[in-house]
Amino acid sequence: MSSRGSPGVEFSTTTVSSVAVQAGDSKIVIAVVKCGKWVQLQLAESQPNLLEIGSSQDETKKLLHDHELLLAKLKALEDQVWELLQEADKTAEENKDQSQVYDAMANTLGEAWTALVSMLEKRRELLRLTSEFFENALEFAIKIDQAEDFLRNTQEFESAESLKSLLQLHENHTKELLERSLALLNKSQQLTDFIEKFKCDGPNVNSELIQGAHNSCLKIDSLLELLQDRRRQLDKGLKQQQQELGQVLKICQWDQQENQVTCWFQKTIKDLQEQSLGSSLSDNEELICKHEELIIKAKEWNSAVEKLKSDALGILLSKDYVEKEHLQLSNQKLDQLQGEFGRLMVERKTWLKKANVFFNSANKAFDVLGRVEAYLKLLKSEGLSLPVLAARHEELHREIKDCTADALQEGQALISQVDSCSSQITGVHEMMGCIQRRVDHLTKQCSAHKEFALKKQQLTASVEGHLKKVETSIQKISPVLSNAMDVGSSLSESGKILSKYLELDIQAKETAQELEAATKLMTEKNEFEPDEVALLSSKAKWLEEELKILGRSISSRSQVLQTYVAFLKSSEELEEQCQSLKEFYQTEIPRKEEDDAESKRQFDSAEKQWQLFLNRSFLTQDLGLEFLNLINMAKKNEILNVKNEVYFMENTMESQKAEREELSHLRMTWQLKATASKPVKQQWGAFKEQLRKTTYNLKLLQEALMPVSALDLGGSLQTILGLQKKWSEMKPHLQQLNVEVQYIVKESEELTGKGAPVKEKSQQLKELIHLHQKQQERIQDYEDILYKVVQFHQVKEKLGHLIKSREMEFLEQPKELEDGHEAQVQLSRSQEKQAHIEQLHKLALSLGVDVISSVQRPVSNLEHHHSYLTKAESWVIIISMKPGRLPSTC
Repeated sequence: MSSRGSPGVEFSTTTVSSVAVQAGDSKIVIAVVKCGKWVQLQLAESQPNLLEIGSSQDETKKLLHDHELLLAKLKALEDQVWELLQEADKTAEENKDQSQVYDAMANTLGEAWTALVSMLEKRRELLRLTSEFFENALEFAIKIDQAEDFLRNTQEFESAESLKSLLQLHENHTKELLERSLALLNKSQQLTDFIEKFKCDGPNVNSELIQGAHNSCLKIDSLLELLQDRRRQLDKGLKQQQQELGQVLKICQWDQQENQVTCWFQKTIKDLQEQSLGSSLSDNEELICKHEELIIKAKEWNSAVEKLKSDALGILLSKDYVEKEHLQLSNQKLDQLQGEFGRLMVERKTWLKKANVFFNSANKAFDVLGRVEAYLKLLKSEGLSLPVLAARHEELHREIKDCTADALQEGQALISQVDSCSSQITGVHEMMGCIQRRVDHLTKQCSAHKEFALKKQQLTASVEGHLKKVETSIQKISPVLSNAMDVGSSLSESGKILSKYLELDIQAKETAQELEAATKLMTEKNEFEPDEVALLSSKAKWLEEELKILGRSISSRSQVLQTYVAFLKSSEELEEQCQSLKEFYQTEIPRKEEDDAESKRQFDSAEKQWQLFLNRSFLTQDLGLEFLNLINMAKKNEILNVKNEVYFMENTMESQKAEREELSHLRMTWQLKATASKPVKQQWGAFKEQLRKTTYNLKLLQEALMPVSALDLGGSLQTILGLQKKWSEMKPHLQQLNVEVQYIVKESEELTGKGAPVKEKSQQLKELIHLHQKQQERIQDYEDILYKVVQFHQVKEKLGHLIKSREMEFLEQPKELEDGHEAQVQLSRSQEKQAHIEQLHKLALSLGVDVISSVQRPVSNLEHHHSYLTKAESWVIIISMKPGRLPSTC
């Protein structure tokens, strides 16, 4: 305490008493100082310094703890202080004259005590603030350590989210550091301000206190500087790492967005590649609407792609970014996906439109097919004929094909453009299958035209098969007929040749039946088209002509051979009969009269054999003449060695005629021998009877056998053949009459020698001989003229057929020849036919002239046969004109 005495008086200060209070390492000494009359309470010593705050929290806590104890002890001394003050009050009462002094002193001591307690409490507050400061500093330091550990340790992250969490940790650390730093700064400022105030407040300001304040502030500033340096370094590291992580986060976020965009594009591309084009028109139209929506949506995703590209460019231009290759590749991948997506979008839009066209066509096709199906049911109920139904079905079949052609073509084109195995066109496949099944179903129902076509095809095949058989048969027969025919040198050889030609004739007839069957099919069936009929008819006509030519040749040759073989057979039989009769007439002795029955049987048997011989002889003669006639009418070079055959036939016929005459003479001799054994009277009676009968028969023959000139020789061939047939039937009877006349003449000579009265019958005998002579002449005329007339008419008829056939060839349209060989064949055939016509013409002319000459021989008879010759002469005139009217070549 200081004295408040007058300024000019100085008082010495004396320590009255002191009190030391110690708690732990803390110690204070309180002194009662007297200066003059004044007594003052003063803090004499403080250990540590009142402003000493310690170097750490532990020290501060230790100081605070000790200070708390010190305060507690000091408060324990408060009663003593108050007792002291009470004593001062008592002293003041006792010394009333100095009561003011004592009152003032008491007040001063109370204030000093209060100030001391307040100062110690401030120190306690200082230490508490310092403890808080160190606590904040410790927390700040711990946070710095944690942040440094966080910065030092390699932080791993698996995703952008984890990276965001990591960056959030960075932000948290930075924020907490700032908060701790700010709290520490605030606390240090508060502590510093408190120290400064503590230093300046109170009566006990001294150098030690100032120095303690200075030291404490230095400690605070040093700790702050240390921690702030660490914080600044840490902030720099955190900022750098945070920047790097932010860059990485940007890339991760870019990758994430890129991945999201890529996934969308990939999924959409896959959908575009796999998504169906629809299974119906409505489905397709719905897909088109969805595609339009996708186009709008794609614009947003394309914008996202462009933003990603822009972000990628910014990242690539950044100096801090190192892994540029990854970003460039991702960027290129985005470009590719975007390009492919754009291409597929355009492609799908095109395919959807084409599919729409296809489904529209399919719907139209189904509409038409429905009408066709209804019409088919109507046709089924009408019961139409096959040709009419076939025509209707063909129209419907064409309509089915036409109405489905566009749909099927468009569908097939779409399938060929899109991968045929792709799921996109499953609906198109199914719709095409549905159309095809419907088409197949309706086509199966309207199959009449196919049935009709098949039937027509079968008919055509049948006709062509018949024609092919005909053509093959003609090709087989033709080579045989192209060579000259050898009639053979013996009956067996000729028979074999005839058999061959008869087989050819059978083949030709069978071939003709095949041709007839083909022609019948063409004429009876109406299934053929006009051009088919024309083509087949043309071929059939050509084959018919070829077959007719072959048939005529076969018939002609067969007729020649048949006649020749018949002649040879007849000649053999004739020879056998002749030899048998010769042997009989030469060896058999006529029976005597007493054997009348046996004699009659023998005679009848001989006569029967004789008649058979005559019939056979004249039949053989007719066959020979017919053979010669056929040879004369045959084409030139058709018969091999024709002259030899004619010579052989004529010699054979002459030989047979001579044998007939010889056998007739032997018969007559045998009959004379048989008659000679009878009595003359009986012979004479039989002679007269024989003469009468023979004369009567000759007269009847004379009446029946009109002159040749009276015959209708210019009539038809049938008439002439009828005459010839009758004549052939008469010849054996005529020959028999001739033999009977010869026998009568011979027997008359024999009877004259035996004395019979033959002269009685001489006139009758002369008449008989005269009649016989006339009949023989007429018979010879018949023989010559009838043979020539028959031959003439046969030649004329054949010539007429050939001329008519020739004229028809010229009237017909000329046939287009396929090649030069066929033209050569036709030319050769035409020339051959012309030569045959000329040959027959000459023969007919020659025969006609001979007939006319023969008939006109007796000039006196012209008036009898003029009318009958007119026809024959006219035929000769016509025949003589014909060749002049025919072309000499084809």
